[in-house]
Amino acid sequence: MKPWIPWCAACVLVIGASRAVHAFAGQAPAPQEKPEVVRAESWPKLDAAVTDKVKLDVERLRKARTPEMGAQALDALSQVGAGVAPMLIAALGREEDDGARKRIVEVLEKVTGPEHTRLFAAEFAAKSPEVRKWALRRAAGFLDPGIVKPAEAALERARKGLEKKDTDKDELLRAAIACASAGSLAGFEVLQSNAYDAWGKYGVEAHVALGGVRGAAATKLAASKLEPKDHPKPNDPALKAADRARIVGTLRLLAGCGDDSAVAVVKPFLDSNDNTVRIAAINAVRALLDHEPPLVDLPVFDAVEMAKKLKARL
Repeated sequence: MKPWIPWCAACVLVIGASRAVHAFAGQAPAPQEKPEVVRAESWPKLDAAVTDKVKLDVERLRKARTPEMGAQALDALSQVGAGVAPMLIAALGREEDDGARKRIVEVLEKVTGPEHTRLFAAEFAAKSPEVRKWALRRAAGFLDPGIVKPAEAALERARKGLEKKDTDKDELLRAAIACASAGSLAGFEVLQSNAYDAWGKYGVEAHVALGGVRGAAATKLAASKLEPKDHPKPNDPALKAADRARIVGTLRLLAGCGDDSAVAVVKPFLDSNDNTVRIAAINAVRALLDHEPPLVDLPVFDAVEMAKKLKARL
């Protein structure tokens, strides 16, 4: 098997038919060498003149009365670069308007990247839940073992906060995903229990982050949820909802974290009569063999044909 290369979150949902054909022909994308990321220890400093202009543009971004005003502020801030992040993060913590929050986050996404993971981690304990959740989500998109301690601390705070009703499930899930991205299995049970119902909202991010724990330990943990009776047989009755959720959730996790041994675990489910299970198995095999992102809403006939082609390769 070729070395695993994490996929960026923006790539995960969309795939063209031609790439599926290449996957069946065994023509996986060639691994590309990536330069080592130099992690920043602080945000770039702005000189006084630029700082004053940025303050004005941040307020224009927040209070944009027209789309044009918002777009102009967004463009101006984006051109300055990562040095605007501290002011935007502070604004995000104060902002109550959803539209303004979205505009602030849009700029933050433009000016930050993998080199800023340690700076995102510094916000995991921020007073504002909006800032905490944004920082957790953003950091989880870039696999960095260097944030494992703050990620695990964020997970513990989210657990305690949920018990006290001081936080919400969204923060708990984002902390669990961030832990996985940093190489920690501390939140794996959170991902397991949400890998079915919550996958529509968190699946793209979780799939990327699970690359951080890819290996034997995560594979064993995920596969432990499967039972011998789960293996499909001809003329099987329809799956119970709980069994479908457990199997599909496990296959989704294995697609992200499975090692070489996961292929044998996933293979039987290509024969499932349940199309939801079949698609999850297809996506897992595609990820394990070719590092391909998940397909969405695959029709039954197409899924049956694709499962046959993938089985022929195993």
